[in-house]
Amino acid sequence: MSPPAADSHVSEHPHSETLFTVPNALSILRALLTIPFVAVMLSGEPRARWWGLALLAVAALTDKLDGAFARRHHLVTEWGKILDPVADKIGMAVLAIVLVSLDMIPAWFLAAIIGRDVLILAGGLYLKRTQKIVVPSNVLGKWTVGVLAVAMGLALIGVTGLALDFAIGASVAMLVASFVSYVRTFVLLMKK
Repeated sequence: MSPPAADSHVSEHPHSETLFTVPNALSILRALLTIPFVAVMLSGEPRARWWGLALLAVAALTDKLDGAFARRHHLVTEWGKILDPVADKIGMAVLAIVLVSLDMIPAWFLAAIIGRDVLILAGGLYLKRTQKIVVPSNVLGKWTVGVLAVAMGLALIGVTGLALDFAIGASVAMLVASFVSYVRTFVLLMKK
């Protein structure tokens, strides 16, 4: 939702453990939007791609709004730190799985996305269990989601060739950079 520095006041705020907030509802909605997305994309309807793109745009909007609303109204919560990145990961994984099943992106790209997310999730769960620390999304992680969304959006509307290859290459670079950033954060937190 926000860089770690912006979250320093969270533990002192009365809403820090609250699940039922507007930002958290937006994160949950983003994850749930994968259901109509799958239904539309696999329906065989002539306009399925455009409906899918519209749903992707709504999901991106919820991603933008949940963090902005949480910071503006001091509703950054421990639940939000978990729900926001999990919703991103669910959304990206489902989107990539559908696009691979429709031969719009290569399977290795899906493997790179899911592999990185599984490793980050495993590290986050380990820190939560052993150190009682929830690692929030960082700025680089959010940018990675954005670049992935652009690449998969291009594939969704039928862009192929060099433009799609460039977008996928940029996405892979962001996946690697954000993974390194998260590993660095995990190592620093483990040393504390």
